[in-house]
Amino acid sequence: MSFSAWVMANEAVIRVTFFSLVFALVGIWELRSPSRELHFSKRARWLNNLSLVVLNTLILRLLFPAAAVGVALYSESRDWGLLRLLPVADWLLILLAVVILDFVIWLQHVMV
Repeated sequence: MSFSAWVMANEAVIRVTFFSLVFALVGIWELRSPSRELHFSKRARWLNNLSLVVLNTLILRLLFPAAAVGVALYSESRDWGLLRLLPVADWLLILLAVVILDFVIWLQHVMV
């Protein structure tokens, strides 16, 4: 089975795993070194945030099934993209893509 086929077959598990790991790491970080005083209970805030994540995920799953992976496979089949031009190992390309995407999401939070 090719890597692309494996990703398509396991896309939901991959997303949930990465989300859970990042959420747990950020939660532990927040518990160990909070950056400011809380105005609402941490439990209520986390419950609200997780509820939004679940709602957003359900809506996206209904409206755009496998959209991100579908666009990625479509782009790959046409040799689109900047990262494919770099002559480095696949694992480094994946790491670089995650860092760039995370940076863009961070920019969205900072700019708004």
